[in-house]
Amino acid sequence: MIMASSSSGTRNCVGCGRAIAWDANVCPYCGHDFRVQMAPQMAQPQISEGMKILFYILSFLIFIVGIIIGVIYYTKSDPESKHVGKMCIILAIVGVLVWVMCAIVIAGASLMAF
Repeated sequence: MIMASSSSGTRNCVGCGRAIAWDANVCPYCGHDFRVQMAPQMAQPQISEGMKILFYILSFLIFIVGIIIGVIYYTKSDPESKHVGKMCIILAIVGVLVWVMCAIVIAGASLMAF
């Protein structure tokens, strides 16, 4: 909690609780940097719908690419990237299952022909 005293021009450090100068950028006792809190947060870039569709198609058709894209995007902090990453991983797994099922059906059909 930041406590300000207008008469003495001091405030309490949020890191150690000691009184420091009101205009101090860094606490001289614990080193807490107040400039970091004042920095504006960068807006997270959004993933376009076309890029999402491309990722999803690649994830289904080339499952290794889907796993890689999925892991990269799932480890990002914003919810949209996590959702895209999760969908890429799911589509890669579904693509593998479809490929395996097709291979089983084709192998079974070729065995039945003999």
